[in-house]
Amino acid sequence: MTIGVDIDETITNSQENIKKYLKLYDESYEDYHDLPWDKYQEFLAKYLDKIILSHTLKEGVKEAFAYFHKKGYKVIIITARANNYNPKVVKATLKYLKKHKLKYDKIIFAKEDNELKGPKAYQENVDIFIDDKESVLDDMQRFKIKGIRFTKEYSKYLAFNNWFDIIDYFKKEEKNNG
Repeated sequence: MTIGVDIDETITNSQENIKKYLKLYDESYEDYHDLPWDKYQEFLAKYLDKIILSHTLKEGVKEAFAYFHKKGYKVIIITARANNYNPKVVKATLKYLKKHKLKYDKIIFAKEDNELKGPKAYQENVDIFIDDKESVLDDMQRFKIKGIRFTKEYSKYLAFNNWFDIIDYFKKEEKNNG
């Protein structure tokens, strides 16, 4: 089995961290997506690598990745972090994953935020994709890839708000299919 996984707000707690840096940059904005385009680019160029390196991991993610590895599942991280605003992003992401000792088989950096992850997951024969965004899972569905949404909100997809429940889900599936 191949499991695809997103990073921001799926593996990491990123929003709280981004808000901290946004306050340093410009206190008049609550969300960096609301910045005018020139300020958005400047903000990302100035802080994105620092933001990435200071994210915290979601509780249980290390245990989930270790479980997947132990079971022989292939884990592919697919992220939209390869943006054009800060060339240090890829290096910072790899450093972050290494620092936290997450076991994965491959990482794919999409070139832009709007580059769809579905085709990349399909090319890698991903069976299940875990992401916090419903729109990403909608894209996965076009390729018959099962979606798990990491959220506390309602979702039309199977949804969990912690990695321990995701581990339990995989254990139940193994028992049912074993």
